[in-house]
Amino acid sequence: MTTVLVLVPKSIAEPPLPAGAMLVHFQTAIDAVVSLRASEAPAVLVTDGLDAEDLGALASAIRERAAPCLEVRMKGWDGETQSPVSGVCRGVISGFGANGLGRAVEFLGR
Repeated sequence: MTTVLVLVPKSIAEPPLPAGAMLVHFQTAIDAVVSLRASEAPAVLVTDGLDAEDLGALASAIRERAAPCLEVRMKGWDGETQSPVSGVCRGVISGFGANGLGRAVEFLGR
């Protein structure tokens, strides 16, 4: 199984994750950018609670990576609201809470 980088805002409690997940809690979007740039592993990024003005920097970091990234929104998403992160990720999982996060890790860890 491939190791998957899982980036979660510090404001979200540590979720249960499947084997192969490397959890990184980040305080700011810049911390998440640094983590993305420091790893070549596939990544799962939780964007709940991030400010809209921070999403551009995250999108740039994701675009620069060779490994795929999935965005997870713990809460629901209308599927239409534009996000720079959604546009560069391989996919978006929304509305399934920690279960969506676990499934994203399983998908990328194959």
